[in-house]
Amino acid sequence: MTTEKDQHAREQLAKVLTGIIPSEKISEDDRMIKVLLVGNYAPDGQASMLAFQRVFERELPALGCEVRVTTPPRRLQGVPPDSRWWKWLGYLDKFILFIPTIALQARWADVVHICDHSNSMYVPWVRRKPTVVTCHDVIAVQAARGLVDGWTVGWSGRLLQRLIGSALARADLVVCVSHLTRRALLELRLADESRVTTVVNGLNDNFCPIEPGPAQALISRFGLRPEDQFLLHVGSDLPRKNRKSVVETFIALQRRAAEAGTEAPVQHLVFVGPELGPSLNDLARQHGLADRIRTLQDVTHEELRALYARATALLFPSLQEGFGWPVIEAQACGCPVFASDLAPMNEIGGAGACYINPHAPESMAELIEGAAGRLKEMRELGLQNALGYSTTQMMAGYLAAYRLALRARNPRVPAAHS
Repeated sequence: MTTEKDQHAREQLAKVLTGIIPSEKISEDDRMIKVLLVGNYAPDGQASMLAFQRVFERELPALGCEVRVTTPPRRLQGVPPDSRWWKWLGYLDKFILFIPTIALQARWADVVHICDHSNSMYVPWVRRKPTVVTCHDVIAVQAARGLVDGWTVGWSGRLLQRLIGSALARADLVVCVSHLTRRALLELRLADESRVTTVVNGLNDNFCPIEPGPAQALISRFGLRPEDQFLLHVGSDLPRKNRKSVVETFIALQRRAAEAGTEAPVQHLVFVGPELGPSLNDLARQHGLADRIRTLQDVTHEELRALYARATALLFPSLQEGFGWPVIEAQACGCPVFASDLAPMNEIGGAGACYINPHAPESMAELIEGAAGRLKEMRELGLQNALGYSTTQMMAGYLAAYRLALRARNPRVPAAHS
């Protein structure tokens, strides 16, 4: 990390802006770095990637960087998402029509930062400038190589992942968001180890506790009452998110409480994400619990904070993640976390999370019941753990990465101090 160096650069920049020292007295290492952020194609609806990009837009200027953002515009993709042409027209927008634009815009930059490795195919078109690519996970590459059970990838998907991998290897620096992602990337030989580093994600927004009253006011539109105790899940409906185990754990909690003649620790289950599929809806109906399960879409950031703050706990039995943002988001809001005992969840959750076997709903239910007496302690430990995932620390790591990429092209650029 380069906290001392970055603080020095920030102080020097402040002095220039206030006229205390003239700009010509600033060393080359302290001058403003011009960063072109390459974001994702909006119609793809990748909320987490858009949130990641916004962190850089918001924070880099304070570290002495001049920032511009470029994203592929929607030109051809005017068909409904369920059309067979939707994917292919999106590919044309992203990987054909956008190329002249990004190549032209890269001329302005000192460093080009491709915020999502899925867009690594832009690397050859901006190679005149140092390139940094953030790798969030390699799950799609693993699936394309037949390494993920139950995930079959078609020929076009396999070709896409090969193209992404070959382009990724040409980046000046690949920044992984977790130690697990770095290990997996190197195992797949997607980039030379000398060009791979890790900057652990920080929180992507101001996640922090909300008092019960304001939190309840924010979530009342979802039909949740002040007395409702609910288990929360945040994420998509991809199979690896393991929503089936979430529903089965909720069912087990209700059954165990009924058999024991006691009240279950939670009476409701809330999903933030897409609607449940037919099989999970049928499962809930078979156990008479369909009316106690909600799925919420179009949730604002403040509403998500409130849901974390009001939830009895977050259940996150994911089978694969590159990082697992909901774990630290929940902890930062004072929500107890039950997460898979798998990396990276058990690396980032710290002592504040309770780790579970994601394949064993009955065991998960037992652990949630048993933790009832220490939820307060889990909240406190989780809040403490979340402090280690600051945006400031993350941005300092990326500033060091930019300088490293610049130095790789031009050894005369002063090295960042560690």
